[in-house]
Amino acid sequence: MYKVLDASERMTPKQIMHEFNGKWVYLVDLEGPLYGWFHTAIPAVVADKAFAGKESGIYNELDEKYNGRTTCWSFLRDTVNGFNEVLHDEV
Repeated sequence: MYKVLDASERMTPKQIMHEFNGKWVYLVDLEGPLYGWFHTAIPAVVADKAFAGKESGIYNELDEKYNGRTTCWSFLRDTVNGFNEVLHDEV
């Protein structure tokens, strides 16, 4: 399941991490250096799975609208620091 956030506010990375814990979020209108960490961004889509709703074309539309100043962050259980990794218990 995914939800497009129409009237989302600009947020810092710390606010994004707190607000979307356990979710995947697509961020647009990044402010900051072109390469490296952004200072603020606008959450545009929140989902239970990476790129949920891709078939609707929403991510292409947002990427074009914001000239590629987009990224995604994952706080899903099966990801670590935004990267897909399989988590397992130590034996």
